[in-house]
Amino acid sequence: MTELAKLSLDELLSLQHRAAAEVVNRQSAERDKAKQDILAIAAKYGLEVRFGAGSATNSKMAKTKRGSVAAKYRHPEDSSLTWTGRGRSPIWVADWKIKHGSLEGITIR
Repeated sequence: MTELAKLSLDELLSLQHRAAAEVVNRQSAERDKAKQDILAIAAKYGLEVRFGAGSATNSKMAKTKRGSVAAKYRHPEDSSLTWTGRGRSPIWVADWKIKHGSLEGITIR
């Protein structure tokens, strides 16, 4: 094996690129082999198998970004303090509820 310290930067970058491509190719080959093994086992027992675009754990679709939610509440004295109304309320909202009994007066809509 080539000693890495003796390689130039260009050679190292080329090696890195080739290694990354080889990793992707081998992962794909192993995935294809696993699918064939699964199909063979399913066929042995008379089962039908359908493969989708990918599981939720490795699918890029599972990591889609959600749109931001508009704020529903704004502090009347400090407009930088807002809350969407989702999740745990911020301290300033809890304080407002204690003082005023409701969220009236800080509602944006």
